[in-house]
Amino acid sequence: PRLSWRRVFCVLFLPLVSSGFAPPAKRRNNFIFEHRKPHPNPRRFDWSHLTPRQLKNRSRGIQTEERAGRNPYFTLEGHEFLILGGSVHYFRVPRASWRDRLLKLRACGFNTVTTYVPWNLHEPQRGTFDFSGSLDLEAFILLAEEVGLWVILRPGPYICSEMDLGGLPSWLLQDPTSQLRTTNRSFVNAVNKYFDHLIPRVAPLQYRRGGPIIAVQVENEYGSFYKDKAYMPYLLQALLQRGIGGLLLTADSTEEVTRGHTKGDVDSGVMSPGEDSGS
Repeated sequence: PRLSWRRVFCVLFLPLVSSGFAPPAKRRNNFIFEHRKPHPNPRRFDWSHLTPRQLKNRSRGIQTEERAGRNPYFTLEGHEFLILGGSVHYFRVPRASWRDRLLKLRACGFNTVTTYVPWNLHEPQRGTFDFSGSLDLEAFILLAEEVGLWVILRPGPYICSEMDLGGLPSWLLQDPTSQLRTTNRSFVNAVNKYFDHLIPRVAPLQYRRGGPIIAVQVENEYGSFYKDKAYMPYLLQALLQRGIGGLLLTADSTEEVTRGHTKGDVDSGVMSPGEDSGS
């Protein structure tokens, strides 16, 4: 057949035109943060490559998953997610410097900020609560979200953090019957009143409710204390009943992790310099 200019045009240009209508290639590395140019909102995901079935069957929220031949790993909305976290304690930094510190954390390549919540500062006297100024925890969490960081919250009640009584208020010692970090009635009554003021401030900021908090730690290093086996389950229920959910953590050394964990949480290790995690 005779070669016309129309056939030449089709052979040369049709592949270029049709490629514009081709479905986008499935992304192999769909990270929460793009390595080259992070999106200003880290909670935005690209699901354009997923089929309706894949959308329906994807995991929701932050999960732990495992596959044969590799260690367990986290996923966030079905995307493999590596938590790169560093600590910025809001109560140790002047409020005017919060943004500077969080931006520097982000600039170092971290995607998550972790912070303790000091009971002794938020309730310096029994029944007197302070969440203002440099103790405005909600404002700190929202600022972390604004600069593109996830948040892991460590509300105690005991936090250690190199504070007197590990962040427990000293007025607890005024009751001679109180036994700290146990299910002693005097102690848990004080914890419950504190949680009644603290948890309603942070529960709405959890990831599952649209906020940046992706995980909450239950107590801190209880395996090294371990005076009451009912204490950690009690604290877990105290958090759950007030609306805390999603990913829950405990933190202990590798030798004490079995004593300090609670059923259903993720055990995390606290390592000293030179210590081998064994995992």
